[in-house]
Amino acid sequence: MKNYYYSDGLTTHGPFSLEELRAKKLSRNAMVRVESSEKWLPAEQFPELEGSFGEEPVAASPTYSRETANVPMPRTWFVESILVTIFCCLPFGIAGIVNAARVETKYNCGDIAGAQRSSEEAGKWTQIGFWIAVAGFVIYLAFLAVVFALDRY
Repeated sequence: MKNYYYSDGLTTHGPFSLEELRAKKLSRNAMVRVESSEKWLPAEQFPELEGSFGEEPVAASPTYSRETANVPMPRTWFVESILVTIFCCLPFGIAGIVNAARVETKYNCGDIAGAQRSSEEAGKWTQIGFWIAVAGFVIYLAFLAVVFALDRY
């Protein structure tokens, strides 16, 4: 009589006789080995276990429809966010990068509305950072003009 062991991924259980193991209603992917062997194999590879598998859990279906084939992906603003982060405004650029990274993920999951919202947020933070940098540069040039003008007197 053969003795069998199975693993749930954390713990090894056994030894069990064939009848005891069949009563466990293992999944087809449960790892099983015979006592005389050190090799673990999926339960479905043991012909003597055929017909004793439990119900496979059904994966939950996504809550979003997969109708992205005819809807273009919204603008990600990823490159622009990185440039704003590097050249001017770190906090606004990081907010833009985080939202830009979410656009493609949400789009690929079928969440078109979420991808659009993330795109709008990424664009908002990237543009705020850009215009603050432009305003800072203009103020700096005005300051230099005043300094040079006063230096001549």
